[in-house]
Amino acid sequence: MKSRTSVIETARRAAGMSQAELAYGARTAQSAVSEYESGRKSPTLAVTERLLAAAKADLVAVPRVEFFWAEEPDGRVFYVPDRLWSVPPPLCFARVRLFGTESLGKRAVFDLSKRPDRIQFYQLVLAIGFPEMIQEVVDGALLVDLWEELTLSDAIREAWDPLITAAKGRRDTVRTTSPALEEDK
Repeated sequence: MKSRTSVIETARRAAGMSQAELAYGARTAQSAVSEYESGRKSPTLAVTERLLAAAKADLVAVPRVEFFWAEEPDGRVFYVPDRLWSVPPPLCFARVRLFGTESLGKRAVFDLSKRPDRIQFYQLVLAIGFPEMIQEVVDGALLVDLWEELTLSDAIREAWDPLITAAKGRRDTVRTTSPALEEDK
């Protein structure tokens, strides 16, 4: 039994393609796609890129986020990453339930598309969440946007502040996005 889904299968399924359709688009045999997805054969990087291109996907390297723990003055532990990350839409705007908040009743479900819910949820997850949970639901850009509105302990705020400051970067420059946009002005 296969332990995890291959990047090729993930891209193919996301594109809504069959193995035969992917194989046709990538100029290869369906049996080869099957062997790559099952792990019976390993494609070269060039073949992987060609298969992903046929599925309208890109192979990218994403820096790993490492977490370390810190303590509140009362000894409670919280986790802080070494960098911020992005949670893709629609996941960053999902409805979520924070494990262990069942006692809150209806309030146990947070709609992250609603700013007040996102504020309340981010406050909770930064204070009591585990690294996997934090990384799964907290989007870096949305966190930066909410930062001044969050009610956090001094210890949590102090630990996360350097990440927020770094994410804001230099604000004394103007970035041009496209020459075409400049011509329209």
